[in-house]
Amino acid sequence: MYSQTQRLEEIKQLLAKKHQLTTRQLAHHFGIAFDTARRDVLKLTSTGQAVRIHGGLMEAKLNNVPGFVTRTHIQSPIKAKMAKLASQEVHPGGLYFIGASTTLMQMCELLGQVNTTVVTNSIDNAIRLTLHELPAVELLGGKIDKGNRYTYSLETLAKLDNYTFDAAFLGTSKIQADGITIVDAYDATIIKKVIARSKKVVLVAQKYKFEAQNSSPYKSADLKDIDVLITDEPLSARYRAYFKPDLKVKYVKD
Repeated sequence: MYSQTQRLEEIKQLLAKKHQLTTRQLAHHFGIAFDTARRDVLKLTSTGQAVRIHGGLMEAKLNNVPGFVTRTHIQSPIKAKMAKLASQEVHPGGLYFIGASTTLMQMCELLGQVNTTVVTNSIDNAIRLTLHELPAVELLGGKIDKGNRYTYSLETLAKLDNYTFDAAFLGTSKIQADGITIVDAYDATIIKKVIARSKKVVLVAQKYKFEAQNSSPYKSADLKDIDVLITDEPLSARYRAYFKPDLKVKYVKD
């Protein structure tokens, strides 16, 4: 008998081969009730791991990790709620770094009334932060990674030595016992420097990132570096043990 976590992983593997599946096909494949299969579809689509279509779901992946532009078109109410929780960690008069992430991009849309300063290397974050008079925004310069839509350069790394952030907000592609990983080496290097210059580190990541099997080879942080975890479900004792004892966990509540 499959657990839901096991079914979700197998569904993603099936989507990688077939590209789309119906709810009825899933019910037959696993030998489960139609309503159970429908809940699996909702779980994957509401967390942005797949795209919902009439009668089922379709693949939302490109080369194992969904592309940034693809992810921005996935409407996820869970991500929106997590973004709201993250925005509550931003206070007037501070200096914050916000990394490239579709959830953090939504967070930026919620900061229009906060008189503070945000530094980012994300083009999309910067665009959304300029929709309102507040907060003040600094976009780090350099070359543009068009796929993941962030800037990077050696000069950026040197410039970060001039900042002391009240908090850094980070996303990730995958969470493992030894740290968080992402798909790009340049971005990982920038995040490591940001962490070293931050008083507090906030990780915004859905729980499925703990079970992700995608290719995200570049470590950007140790889990002991994380002070606040914003996620969509309570952590199991196993995953909680990855972090330091005084980790603050905030998760979406219905």
